[in-house]
Amino acid sequence: MQVTKKNQSEKPMQEGVSIDAVLGEEMEELKRDMRSAKITNWFEKNQQQLIAGVVIVLLVMAAAGLWSEKQKAYKESAAMMYFQALSVADNSQRQALLESVVKDYADTGYAILAHVRLAPLADTEKNLLAVIENDDATPEIRWQARLDLAEFYITHNKIDESRSLLQESVGEQYQQLRYALLAKISSGNSKKEYLQKALDATSNDAVLKSDLEAKLAQAGS
Repeated sequence: MQVTKKNQSEKPMQEGVSIDAVLGEEMEELKRDMRSAKITNWFEKNQQQLIAGVVIVLLVMAAAGLWSEKQKAYKESAAMMYFQALSVADNSQRQALLESVVKDYADTGYAILAHVRLAPLADTEKNLLAVIENDDATPEIRWQARLDLAEFYITHNKIDESRSLLQESVGEQYQQLRYALLAKISSGNSKKEYLQKALDATSNDAVLKSDLEAKLAQAGS
Protein backbone atom coordinates (compact mmCIF):
# COMPACT_ATOMS: atom_id res chain seq x y z
CA MET A 1 0.00 0.00 0.00
CA GLN A 2 1.51 3.32 -1.13
CA VAL A 3 1.50 6.21 1.31
CA THR A 4 1.31 9.74 -0.17
CA LYS A 5 3.27 12.39 1.72
CA LYS A 6 1.58 15.68 2.28
CA ASN A 7 3.35 18.94 1.58
CA GLN A 8 4.56 20.26 4.92
CA SER A 9 3.22 23.74 4.18
CA GLU A 10 -0.23 22.31 3.59
CA LYS A 11 -2.61 23.09 6.41
CA PRO A 12 -4.31 20.07 7.97
CA MET A 13 -8.00 19.82 7.38
CA GLN A 14 -9.77 20.49 10.63
CA GLU A 15 -12.82 18.53 11.44
CA GLY A 16 -15.99 20.42 10.72
CA VAL A 17 -14.28 22.94 8.38
CA SER A 18 -15.48 22.94 4.78
CA ILE A 19 -13.20 22.70 1.79
CA ASP A 20 -14.51 26.08 0.56
CA ALA A 21 -13.48 27.73 3.82
CA VAL A 22 -9.98 26.27 3.63
CA LEU A 23 -9.71 27.24 -0.03
CA GLY A 24 -10.86 30.76 0.75
CA GLU A 25 -8.22 31.10 3.46
CA GLU A 26 -5.54 29.82 1.12
CA MET A 27 -6.61 32.32 -1.55
CA GLU A 28 -6.39 35.21 0.91
CA GLU A 29 -2.92 34.15 1.96
CA LEU A 30 -1.88 33.89 -1.67
CA LYS A 31 -3.24 37.39 -2.33
CA ARG A 32 -1.24 38.76 0.59
CA ASP A 33 1.89 37.12 -0.75
CA MET A 34 1.26 38.57 -4.18
CA ARG A 35 0.67 42.04 -2.80
CA SER A 36 3.87 41.80 -0.81
CA ALA A 37 5.75 40.65 -3.90
CA LYS A 38 4.31 43.54 -5.95
CA ILE A 39 5.30 46.09 -3.30
CA THR A 40 8.81 44.67 -3.13
CA ASN A 41 9.08 44.68 -6.90
CA TRP A 42 7.77 48.28 -7.04
CA PHE A 43 10.37 49.41 -4.53
CA GLU A 44 13.13 47.69 -6.51
CA LYS A 45 12.04 49.30 -9.78
CA ASN A 46 11.66 52.77 -8.24
CA GLN A 47 14.63 52.69 -5.92
CA GLN A 48 16.52 55.45 -7.74
CA GLN A 49 13.49 57.74 -7.83
CA LEU A 50 12.86 57.15 -4.12
CA ILE A 51 16.44 57.96 -3.23
CA ALA A 52 16.27 61.10 -5.37
CA GLY A 53 13.04 62.09 -3.62
CA VAL A 54 14.60 61.66 -0.18
CA VAL A 55 17.59 63.74 -1.27
CA ILE A 56 15.29 66.50 -2.52
CA VAL A 57 13.34 66.51 0.76
CA LEU A 58 16.59 66.77 2.74
CA LEU A 59 17.81 69.62 0.53
CA VAL A 60 14.52 71.49 0.97
CA MET A 61 14.73 71.05 4.74
CA ALA A 62 18.31 72.31 4.75
CA ALA A 63 17.38 75.30 2.58
CA ALA A 64 14.44 76.11 4.88
CA GLY A 65 16.75 75.97 7.88
CA LEU A 66 19.28 78.28 6.23
CA TRP A 67 16.50 80.71 5.20
CA SER A 68 15.16 80.75 8.75
CA GLU A 69 18.60 81.49 10.17
CA LYS A 70 19.13 84.20 7.56
CA GLN A 71 15.79 85.83 8.43
CA LYS A 72 16.66 85.73 12.12
CA ALA A 73 20.03 87.40 11.50
CA TYR A 74 18.34 89.94 9.21
CA LYS A 75 15.84 90.96 11.89
CA GLU A 76 18.55 91.07 14.55
CA SER A 77 20.56 93.47 12.36
CA ALA A 78 17.49 95.68 11.92
CA ALA A 79 16.90 95.72 15.68
CA MET A 80 20.54 96.55 16.38
CA MET A 81 20.52 99.52 14.01
CA TYR A 82 17.15 100.77 15.27
CA PHE A 83 18.17 100.74 18.93
CA GLN A 84 21.53 102.23 18.05
CA ALA A 85 19.62 105.14 16.50
CA LEU A 86 17.65 105.64 19.71
CA SER A 87 20.82 105.65 21.79
CA VAL A 88 22.52 108.55 20.00
CA ALA A 89 21.86 112.07 21.23
CA ASP A 90 22.63 113.92 18.02
CA ASN A 91 19.47 114.28 15.93
CA SER A 92 21.30 114.27 12.59
CA GLN A 93 23.02 110.99 13.44
CA ARG A 94 19.76 109.55 14.70
CA GLN A 95 18.00 110.58 11.52
CA ALA A 96 20.70 108.98 9.36
CA LEU A 97 20.50 105.68 11.24
CA LEU A 98 16.70 105.61 11.15
CA GLU A 99 16.72 106.31 7.43
CA SER A 100 19.11 103.37 7.01
CA VAL A 101 16.65 101.14 8.85
CA VAL A 102 13.87 102.23 6.51
CA LYS A 103 16.03 101.69 3.43
CA ASP A 104 17.81 98.45 4.32
CA TYR A 105 15.11 96.71 6.37
CA ALA A 106 11.92 97.97 4.75
CA ASP A 107 10.03 94.70 5.23
CA THR A 108 10.52 94.51 9.00
CA GLY A 109 8.55 96.00 11.87
CA TYR A 110 11.58 98.14 12.71
CA ALA A 111 11.08 100.12 9.50
CA ILE A 112 7.59 101.06 10.71
CA LEU A 113 8.97 102.17 14.07
CA ALA A 114 11.73 104.07 12.30
CA HIS A 115 9.13 106.03 10.29
CA VAL A 116 7.39 106.96 13.55
CA ARG A 117 10.67 108.17 15.06
CA LEU A 118 11.62 110.04 11.90
CA ALA A 119 8.37 112.00 11.71
CA PRO A 120 9.38 114.66 14.29
CA LEU A 121 12.86 114.96 12.73
CA ALA A 122 12.16 115.34 9.00
CA ASP A 123 9.56 114.78 6.28
CA THR A 124 6.74 114.52 8.82
CA GLU A 125 3.96 114.03 6.30
CA LYS A 126 5.90 111.46 4.26
CA ASN A 127 6.88 109.36 7.28
CA LEU A 128 3.46 109.40 8.91
CA LEU A 129 1.75 108.48 5.63
CA ALA A 130 4.19 105.57 5.29
CA VAL A 131 2.95 104.26 8.64
CA ILE A 132 -0.74 104.86 7.90
CA GLU A 133 -0.54 103.09 4.55
CA ASN A 134 1.44 100.12 5.83
CA ASP A 135 -0.91 97.17 6.34
CA ASP A 136 1.69 95.44 8.50
CA ALA A 137 1.55 98.20 11.11
CA THR A 138 -0.64 97.51 14.14
CA PRO A 139 -3.97 99.38 14.33
CA GLU A 140 -2.72 101.30 17.37
CA ILE A 141 0.37 102.62 15.58
CA ARG A 142 -1.69 103.58 12.53
CA TRP A 143 -4.29 105.37 14.68
CA GLN A 144 -1.60 107.38 16.43
CA ALA A 145 0.10 108.22 13.14
CA ARG A 146 -3.22 109.38 11.69
CA LEU A 147 -3.90 111.65 14.66
CA ASP A 148 -0.34 113.01 14.58
CA LEU A 149 -0.67 113.77 10.88
CA ALA A 150 -4.07 115.44 11.43
CA GLU A 151 -2.49 117.65 14.09
CA PHE A 152 0.40 118.40 11.72
CA TYR A 153 -2.09 119.48 9.04
CA ILE A 154 -3.94 121.72 11.51
CA THR A 155 -0.65 123.38 12.44
CA HIS A 156 0.03 124.05 8.76
CA ASN A 157 -3.55 125.26 8.14
CA LYS A 158 -4.51 122.26 5.98
CA ILE A 159 -7.97 121.96 7.52
CA ASP A 160 -9.61 119.85 4.82
CA GLU A 161 -6.78 117.29 4.90
CA SER A 162 -7.01 117.16 8.67
CA ARG A 163 -10.78 116.72 8.69
CA SER A 164 -10.50 113.89 6.16
CA LEU A 165 -8.14 111.98 8.46
CA LEU A 166 -10.33 112.56 11.51
CA GLN A 167 -13.53 111.24 9.89
CA GLU A 168 -12.48 107.63 10.46
CA SER A 169 -12.97 106.36 14.00
CA VAL A 170 -10.12 105.10 16.17
CA GLY A 171 -9.73 102.87 19.20
CA GLU A 172 -11.22 103.85 22.55
CA GLN A 173 -7.89 105.00 23.98
CA TYR A 174 -7.43 107.41 21.07
CA GLN A 175 -10.91 108.92 20.90
CA GLN A 176 -10.23 111.79 23.30
CA LEU A 177 -7.43 113.18 21.14
CA ARG A 178 -9.50 112.65 17.97
CA TYR A 179 -12.45 114.65 19.39
CA ALA A 180 -10.07 117.31 20.69
CA LEU A 181 -8.62 117.76 17.21
CA LEU A 182 -12.10 117.86 15.66
CA ALA A 183 -13.00 120.59 18.14
CA LYS A 184 -9.98 122.58 16.93
CA ILE A 185 -11.28 122.69 13.38
CA SER A 186 -14.93 123.29 14.35
CA SER A 187 -16.89 126.24 15.65
CA GLY A 188 -20.12 127.06 17.47
CA ASN A 189 -22.26 124.16 18.67
CA SER A 190 -20.15 121.61 16.79
CA LYS A 191 -17.08 122.76 18.68
CA LYS A 192 -18.84 122.43 22.05
CA GLU A 193 -20.18 119.01 21.06
CA TYR A 194 -16.71 117.72 20.21
CA LEU A 195 -15.25 119.20 23.39
CA GLN A 196 -17.89 117.40 25.45
CA LYS A 197 -17.30 114.13 23.59
CA ALA A 198 -13.58 114.51 24.25
CA LEU A 199 -14.21 114.97 27.97
CA ASP A 200 -16.56 111.98 28.04
CA ALA A 201 -14.00 109.74 26.31
CA THR A 202 -11.36 107.68 28.09
CA SER A 203 -8.63 110.04 29.27
CA ASN A 204 -4.92 109.19 29.27
CA ASP A 205 -3.63 112.75 29.41
CA ALA A 206 -4.38 114.89 32.46
CA VAL A 207 -3.01 118.03 30.80
CA LEU A 208 -5.23 117.53 27.73
CA LYS A 209 -8.24 116.92 29.96
CA SER A 210 -7.68 120.17 31.88
CA ASP A 211 -7.28 122.06 28.61
CA LEU A 212 -10.54 120.58 27.30
CA GLU A 213 -12.41 121.55 30.48
CA ALA A 214 -11.13 125.12 30.18
CA LYS A 215 -12.08 125.37 26.51
CA LEU A 216 -15.56 123.93 27.11
CA ALA A 217 -16.16 126.39 29.93
CA GLN A 218 -14.99 129.23 27.69
CA ALA A 219 -17.20 128.05 24.80
CA GLY A 220 -20.25 127.91 27.08
CA SER A 221 -19.80 131.39 28.47
